[in-house]
Amino acid sequence: MNNLLQSAIFSPLEGQLNQVCEAIRSAKLVQLMAPADLDGILALAQLEAAFLDDSLHYRRRVLPPRKHVGRGDVQELPDVDGLIIHIDPFHETQNSFVMSENFVHLFPLSVEVGFEGSEKAHHGAVDCVAICAALAAILSPEGVRVRKQRSMSIAGFWLRQSMDSNYDPVMSILRDHLDDEGSIDICSIPEVPSPAAGMIPGLSERMLKRLSKGWSGMDVDERSSAISELVLPAMREDGLSTMRLEELIWHRAMIPGVETDIASQLHLSGNDWPETVDEARVHASGIADLLIKNGHL
Repeated sequence: MNNLLQSAIFSPLEGQLNQVCEAIRSAKLVQLMAPADLDGILALAQLEAAFLDDSLHYRRRVLPPRKHVGRGDVQELPDVDGLIIHIDPFHETQNSFVMSENFVHLFPLSVEVGFEGSEKAHHGAVDCVAICAALAAILSPEGVRVRKQRSMSIAGFWLRQSMDSNYDPVMSILRDHLDDEGSIDICSIPEVPSPAAGMIPGLSERMLKRLSKGWSGMDVDERSSAISELVLPAMREDGLSTMRLEELIWHRAMIPGVETDIASQLHLSGNDWPETVDEARVHASGIADLLIKNGHL
């Protein structure tokens, strides 16, 4: 794996990330807490994988889902011993974590990034899944479970509202980093063996299946024309931003050896999420186990 901290999105955060890791390493017991939402569990699994790989003493505590916490209310945390790491993916984006002697509050962080050959600065946010992936890479850079989790470090960006804008520079940088190191393969939709149905309004699943069968025998012009014909009805539909549609058509992130792309995994998993607090917490804990074991949903 390439060093995540060398990426343009993490290098400005390196000091804060190292500070959190120092607190973790010096703690006798760490209480890992995250809400029973897909966003929270994806982040928790990244960190928990590192704790297991590095034999750190910890306990997992799954909190109620976001929708069961009142709007504007601060989520109540259990009174426990040790260092609390509270993963809070729905918190407002800020410039730095909140840390005290026995408490670390992780939430999305704002960053400014640039691109080679351009003087323009781009602003964005690093979500909790990616942040926890970076922490895991510091804590256990050679960890087997951490390596399995690496591909899913991009998953949090797909769940954030920033994907509903026209361009998310932070997500694009992380996607390219993971692609370059081999953690993911970027494919167009006809190259995905098992994409989830119903993710693109107006897209004909029958046309997609026909296109997938003939894709390998097409040249560049034929592929471009066929994709345009496939996507045209979807472009007339409401519900998807230009960026989401482009990612779903041209930039499906595939985990090597897994037939279902990451966006499809998230879609299917989100659709099956329980409604009640207790069921959601049990389900979320099971999803965390699955992620740590397999590295995907």
